[in-house]
Amino acid sequence: MLSSIKETWVWNKEGGFGTSVPKEGENPIKTLNGYSIDRKYFSFVTNKFIPYEEPNRVDFALLAPGHIEYQKIGDEVNFFDDSGELFWKKPINSYPRSGYFSSPVLYLSGDNNTVFLLDSSGNRVGLGELNGRFLTDFDFDHTGKGAVVLFSGGEIYKVDEKGNSIYSLDLSSDRKDSFFKSLSISPNGSYVVVHFSTSKKDSFLILDEKGEVAEEWETEHYFPHKVYLSIADNGNVLLNLPTALEFYENGKLSWAVKKDKTGSVYQSVFAIANGFVYSIEKEIVFLNAEGKKIRTKTLASTESPIRFFPGKDKYTFYLETKRDLYQLRIF
Repeated sequence: MLSSIKETWVWNKEGGFGTSVPKEGENPIKTLNGYSIDRKYFSFVTNKFIPYEEPNRVDFALLAPGHIEYQKIGDEVNFFDDSGELFWKKPINSYPRSGYFSSPVLYLSGDNNTVFLLDSSGNRVGLGELNGRFLTDFDFDHTGKGAVVLFSGGEIYKVDEKGNSIYSLDLSSDRKDSFFKSLSISPNGSYVVVHFSTSKKDSFLILDEKGEVAEEWETEHYFPHKVYLSIADNGNVLLNLPTALEFYENGKLSWAVKKDKTGSVYQSVFAIANGFVYSIEKEIVFLNAEGKKIRTKTLASTESPIRFFPGKDKYTFYLETKRDLYQLRIF
């Protein structure tokens, strides 16, 4: 059960300073890699801002050291270690996505039909590449044990931290004329929930750790784009749709709340140990794994957009807003 959730640390991203390190739980200064703001990358190891100018862009693992510099249209990738020194340079013309622990780093091809699997040294690992009919979504294991990749044609791959296959499936083989759009992995890595559409109706399915379908259901709504969703360790699913919140238990709608006004496509939602956290307008809402509200937190509208991501400790997670970083801990 979630007894309480407390803010234990906050950091001002613009100024590069924060409150004192919490006495209990993980040390955010030693856990977090860095962040980007106003075309600058901040490293917690060096305590310095590193500017990057167009056409250069930066990508980095949130919980592992170093950062990658690349170009939107380019043929070279540079990796800098945690001290800011150039560690390697390679002729790569794909876009890096490092996730939480950079294990593995996903490199997306320009046509979105191939995802290359590389380690933090820029070497191919495991399967080497994943192929499908247009990449639509991917998610990283919260504990650094790999990633899940989904293509619109129904090809889905779950790989471990070394790029080796845990399972690979073609979900379209039993679901003809379907378009696969969104996915999310549970905090313990056991479940993956997949969103797809058939005949202008949204459907969802849950895969267990072996890649077998545990639940599958159809809804009455239809969104022609990715939706934001999360799945708990017990298999319950929370959808943060532009028009409503929907909570599912055992593949059945448990409750739904319509929103007063339609939001943008991006609606943040995240599964934490024994529960969920999501944003709605100016509020951050915390639920337990059964969908019961624990508490809320109010944020100024100027803090949007926001996102959540895990810490290394199971009971610690982070909220990143436009200007601040918060550490939150489950007690």
